[in-house]
Amino acid sequence: MKIHFFHTNDVHSHFEEYLQVATQLRRHRDEVLAHDETQFTFDIGDHADRKRMETEGTLGRTNAALLRTVGYDAWVFGNNEGLILPKSSWGDLVRESGTPVLISNLFDEESREAYPFFDPYLILERGGLRVAVFGVTVAFSDFYLMHGVFAEHPRDTFARLLPEIQGQGVDLVVLLSHLGLNADRQIAEEFDGIDLILGGHTHQVTPEPEKVRGTWICQAGCYGGFYGHVELDWDEETRQVRGVAGGAIPRDRELEPDGDLVTLMNEWEERAAEELSSVVVDLEHEIGHHLIVNSPLGHLLSDGMRRLTGAEIALINGGMFNHGLLPGPFTRQDLLTCFPSPCLTCVVEITGAQLLSVLQKSLLPGFYEQVGKGYGFRGHFIGGLQVSGLQIQVEEVGLYLYDVQAVHEGGEIEPERWYSVAICDYLYFSPVFEEFKQARSVKFQLPFLRELLAKELTSVQLAEVEQPRWHFNGAAF
Repeated sequence: MKIHFFHTNDVHSHFEEYLQVATQLRRHRDEVLAHDETQFTFDIGDHADRKRMETEGTLGRTNAALLRTVGYDAWVFGNNEGLILPKSSWGDLVRESGTPVLISNLFDEESREAYPFFDPYLILERGGLRVAVFGVTVAFSDFYLMHGVFAEHPRDTFARLLPEIQGQGVDLVVLLSHLGLNADRQIAEEFDGIDLILGGHTHQVTPEPEKVRGTWICQAGCYGGFYGHVELDWDEETRQVRGVAGGAIPRDRELEPDGDLVTLMNEWEERAAEELSSVVVDLEHEIGHHLIVNSPLGHLLSDGMRRLTGAEIALINGGMFNHGLLPGPFTRQDLLTCFPSPCLTCVVEITGAQLLSVLQKSLLPGFYEQVGKGYGFRGHFIGGLQVSGLQIQVEEVGLYLYDVQAVHEGGEIEPERWYSVAICDYLYFSPVFEEFKQARSVKFQLPFLRELLAKELTSVQLAEVEQPRWHFNGAAF
């Protein structure tokens, strides 16, 4: 007897690619069903990404509607659904998908009760088989607590839930894991009784199923580049798996997406566009932007970050912004295209010497011309640093060699002193500046920077943000 598991993960609202790969998955699934073989279909999280207007304008309901139409048996919240979409929208997502959402390790922080729209696990009976399926998501505890959510460590979840699941008299136990491939391998090493792990989060590809002890593990890349297919050869007499085949299947780039999926996307795109047409502010003046230094738009937001947190200094990399702003109505759509990254403010304590090192590195093309990847970054180049609370003098002493002096509140930065610095969380999580990882304290703060930017634009003081803060050989950059 053949049992087929189809799965997707980490689509991140790459809708064009997803429509193709979803069509391909459907056709493969139809072939399986035509042979009267048993199949299950799951999504492993991070289907949504607020960089896309269709997701931003509907708070993920576009993604949920696609999951319903493609036809999944269950799906899991990734960190993008759990942390980037507001908690108030979670129930709507589940209802729109018409599909069970399996989350075993997220609870209300105050009551420690499970959310009523999530299921901890399912028992699916199909083709004479009883399959238990449960889901876990990565426990970014500090971030979830900001939203009033308690994220249980997955190890505690397994210790609590696995005995209950295994006591249900099932043939197979399947884990939908938005934890990452290395974590999945550790789970297989530490816990008995999980037959199959379908994973996500780390965007890795397993060309064929990988076996760790008694558990098979699969992950299907990201961005709709692949879908996963695992075929189990099931012995109906011994109730055991005789063999496993399949793996990640590349997207057919020449495939025409199914018409119902294209129609659905068009409908939800119209809804999103209407929602995002609302005006945030009517700008009287242009607010320019530069990728490297002295960006009025960067000054505006870094000033807002400093006011929000009470930090002494604020820094944001210029690549967070895609463009400057023109006079006239500034809509939510404009806000999204200008600042697509779903980032938070992060306050770190670093020494003056570390701060000066960061400022100096930010002047080098090897830093500001890097293409940013991951960690919530949705721009292109990382860009140089826009600053608040500093006046910086730069003297060129050689080819790409600079002497950097910085003044804070009338005095030069002291190398041994500790300073509180507000940065975007991308600069903390990414490997661009290791100095931020050496901070002696770290604190994250809502709201999302995109929302803070919208607020700051309602009371912008143009003359203030246009004043240069970086000076090169005595003149403004």
